[in-house]
Amino acid sequence: HELYSQPKASQKLLNDANVDVAAWLEGKVADKLVRLQNTAFVVGNGAGKPRGFASYTGLATADASRAWGTPEFVVTGTSGGWGTDPNAITKLLLLMGALKDTFVPNAQFFCNRLTKFSIRNLTDASSAGKFVFLPSFQAGAPDVVLGAPINGFQDMIAYTTANAYALAYGDMKQHYQIVDRQGISVLVDPFTSKPYVVFYTTARVGGDVINSEAMKFLKFGTS
Repeated sequence: HELYSQPKASQKLLNDANVDVAAWLEGKVADKLVRLQNTAFVVGNGAGKPRGFASYTGLATADASRAWGTPEFVVTGTSGGWGTDPNAITKLLLLMGALKDTFVPNAQFFCNRLTKFSIRNLTDASSAGKFVFLPSFQAGAPDVVLGAPINGFQDMIAYTTANAYALAYGDMKQHYQIVDRQGISVLVDPFTSKPYVVFYTTARVGGDVINSEAMKFLKFGTS
């Protein structure tokens, strides 16, 4: 699937500016294209764009009884919420337990920032009320929930949305495949739109789930 943009700048501006306008413009366009790609990899509908890993409708059934491409989910029992403690911890454990052993060594949690910080408030049923979220105090080291790293994907739906597939747990490398044709390509055209220089920028990418057993979802709903 192709993304493209063709911003332009006057030749006078390119000649007179005391900064590299072309490089700045290319950088801004590239940043926007990459953010659009990232959104599609998470929630894209597959129509003219990649199909996102969190865009599928799942079933609350085991791997052997679901059609290919249909993920498994565990429900919290509360629409748009965790329910009452320690129910939330129980649901996290059920989610982790649903994953096959072969995917566990590289399994991680994925959610947006709001969901991540809601997990940070969860405590177990002990008298001390121990937190299950272990924040990292070292640059480059991930935060951890129940022994597994947790990653923030801003494009995932928030847990406060009714029936949201807001938390995923699994091996992303085995679950989802991205294909990138050539990275971002820029064709500089000083002729077509004189006196402007056009920076025709394109990227071609695809993405889809290749193993629906490698990722499980927590659905914030009642069924």
